[in-house]
Amino acid sequence: MTRAPSIESPEPAIEFDHLCRRFGKVNVVDNVTFSVPTGTTCGFIGLNGAGKTTTIRMLVGLLAPTGGQVSVAGCQMPSERDRAKRLIGYVPDRPTVYSWMTGHQAIAFCKAIYGSQWDDSLAASIARTLRIDLTKKVKHLSKGSAAKLSLLLAIGHDPRVLILDEPTSGFDVLARDEFLEGILTVNTAAQSQGRPPRTVLFSSHSLGDVQRLADSVAILHQGKLLLHEPIDQLLTQTKRIRSVMDESPRKTIAPPGTLRESHLGREWTVTVKNFSADQVDFIRGKNSVTQVDVQDLTLDEVFRDYVRQEADAPELVKA
Repeated sequence: MTRAPSIESPEPAIEFDHLCRRFGKVNVVDNVTFSVPTGTTCGFIGLNGAGKTTTIRMLVGLLAPTGGQVSVAGCQMPSERDRAKRLIGYVPDRPTVYSWMTGHQAIAFCKAIYGSQWDDSLAASIARTLRIDLTKKVKHLSKGSAAKLSLLLAIGHDPRVLILDEPTSGFDVLARDEFLEGILTVNTAAQSQGRPPRTVLFSSHSLGDVQRLADSVAILHQGKLLLHEPIDQLLTQTKRIRSVMDESPRKTIAPPGTLRESHLGREWTVTVKNFSADQVDFIRGKNSVTQVDVQDLTLDEVFRDYVRQEADAPELVKA
């Protein structure tokens, strides 16, 4: 399995240490280890069924690991879940606010739980920023508005860590943009008011959103961590080298660091990690090519090639 080093931090806000979760004989989460530095945003991505939601449920203490450890904001989970509740905010993939409540009633409900920790001014500011109609009952809110209310309820006690599990699933483009802008606005406002930097971990199938918002990205595939790297570093070091062969078909020799390669007629495409000019020189020196181009990749393209490389690996094919 291809795996890059985890990002390290002296004081990580989130830590996964050889985390495992089995259901029967199936390893849904398999030996996951990485940490998220305090004050940063991590995009948590993978195909459906990769194990993201199971991992997040262990992170917030709703599910116990069958192996390894997980901690958030200095709390071991699930044993210190009660202490962690005041330190984390959680927006699940499906809003859990009672449908018969109005927004005002939902806020009052959460305020009763958090007591003096609840920040009325922060909650009011979020409601204005996200344009949430707090007089409406939850069942009469659009999906986007209900998710915005869930975000308000998750942040109203000013948590140190915010965890979002597919919060914009099924949204239209405008609703998704408003929700994500709300996250950015809330975090920016908190920092301008001298509040401690908030750590965010969010899973999403919209990799454009992850590339836009996250400092780092963690890719999970079939329960295993493929990589956890800063997004800028990942995109800088992962390139696609497109070559045109002088004749077709012809055996090719891929350079060191090849992640995945494909052939289409005389066109030979190689995705490489740890990109350097030496890889281009290798292709020119070891193969009969007439043209070589280096292409930048989006996070979506990098993700696809990492997952396809795993799917093509012999050990996965045999399984």
